[in-house]
Amino acid sequence: MMGFVKKLASLRLTLAGMILLVALALIGSRSSAVDVGVTTLPIALLVLNLLAAIATNRSFRTQTGLLVFHIGLLLVFVLVGLSVLTRFDGHVEVVQGGSFDVRDVEVTEQGWLYDGNLADVQFVQGDIQVDYLPGLIRQSTRSTIEFASANGAPQRVTIGDSRGVEFSGYRLLATFNKGLALILRWDGNDGDIRYGAVHFPSYPQYDWKQVTQWLTPAGQQVEMKIEFDEPVVRSNEQWVLQRPQVPFTVRTIGTDMPEVVAGLGESIDVMGGSLRVDDLRMWMAYRVDYFPYLPWMFVAAMLAIGGLVAHFGSRYLPKRSLDTTNSSEVANACVASN
Repeated sequence: MMGFVKKLASLRLTLAGMILLVALALIGSRSSAVDVGVTTLPIALLVLNLLAAIATNRSFRTQTGLLVFHIGLLLVFVLVGLSVLTRFDGHVEVVQGGSFDVRDVEVTEQGWLYDGNLADVQFVQGDIQVDYLPGLIRQSTRSTIEFASANGAPQRVTIGDSRGVEFSGYRLLATFNKGLALILRWDGNDGDIRYGAVHFPSYPQYDWKQVTQWLTPAGQQVEMKIEFDEPVVRSNEQWVLQRPQVPFTVRTIGTDMPEVVAGLGESIDVMGGSLRVDDLRMWMAYRVDYFPYLPWMFVAAMLAIGGLVAHFGSRYLPKRSLDTTNSSEVANACVASN
């Protein structure tokens, strides 16, 4: 049995596990057909390899720093594996004045053992502002969200390019993607009244193509285009992108209907009812991450680094030794006095 454990502690197995981990990580990150979760296989192999090394290497019993380093490294591998298995990554667009809706989240990646609850993420989108330099060079993003704190008190946070917010292990980060959204009121011929937002392509990246396709509650496919009465984008000067305040119109054309132009507050007759243009706002795209073991991974890494520092410090730092010269002089003085 001990012979098998020693073979499991082999440095060759360590090297093979590391190579396999890097290879599978690269394949999983570049190919949608391969889930990143496959990296847990070499991670499990490296965990067993480290456990065997700790159990069989006698030097760990006499070198505490080295033992602490390997324990910290072992914990890092375990936590990385758990993070891969329980991870979640998604994207969502939220309109100004609108609430975060779980149904709108587009899942990018999800671990095999993911057990989070996106319903814990609750907030209302506030003002959105993005600074631009001449030439449409994007600078800082300021996206304000409002939510209830742990004690129920209302709280407001501004998210930027490097600052996010966390809800029950979910981390919310603003992305470069943002745009315009029409707020529409649907008045159905059957008395059904609904409000909703129709998102248009990213703005100002596609300011020349603010056109989108939308399916009405009655099932009619319509094409909507926003046209401003005066320029909003100022590419030759420094400016701030925010909710447009200039007059605009909406051109709408659909199946079995002629093109209709409507302004703010005006209605468009469509199949099964009418659409009223209520407002024009902005939407912001967020990245939603879930890595519950990330803080513990940091602690484990610090433990490993601390063990490594202690190990090399005990080997290479000068040690205090007894000053034999002074001891001899004291001894001679004692003899002389006697």
